[in-house]
Amino acid sequence: MEYSINFKELVQRNQVRLIPLTEDYKFKSFNCGNADLNDFLFCDAKRCKKHLRFTTFLLETKEHIIAYYSLSNDLLTINDQEDFADELEAQTRPQIKDYWDNFLEQRHYPAAKIGRLAIDERFQDQGIGTMLVNSLVRSFVFKNKTGCQFITVDALNNPCTLKFYETNGFKYLTLNDVTYESRVMYKFLLEYINI
Repeated sequence: MEYSINFKELVQRNQVRLIPLTEDYKFKSFNCGNADLNDFLFCDAKRCKKHLRFTTFLLETKEHIIAYYSLSNDLLTINDQEDFADELEAQTRPQIKDYWDNFLEQRHYPAAKIGRLAIDERFQDQGIGTMLVNSLVRSFVFKNKTGCQFITVDALNNPCTLKFYETNGFKYLTLNDVTYESRVMYKFLLEYINI
């Protein structure tokens, strides 16, 4: 897709900011091409914040909402330890391998969930989604105010969305949801720190 507004130019001109959605925020134009994601932003995001369900953040200019994401606390629950056999075998750092050995003895881990992540059609295919995921990782690793070892997402089960999360280092929690509407994926945050 050829984009109509160059994100990098807006950043270079200091015309982009990331802000939390507030109850008095006046929505600007936004269309990511997915009616459910658009509806969540315009119809549900403020109510979810008010009821402490999700906190939504907007990447915006004066005229446009470029992107948004919503976060909530989560609990990564392991029902089938066999799903993590490949993860354990892939670890090369001894400290991380030791962690996974202990990990497999437990069932629940603190996590943050990306409830929604969407980019306006005018800004898609410019690396904005990857930039936001990387920013979230840095935030949870270096500014974490609560325990959070994973970022999770219920990714829409379509090739484009799954490829995006795979490319950004997310792995599938289970193989049991292959035919579901969404797939549970996770990103292991301890890989980003020196243990």
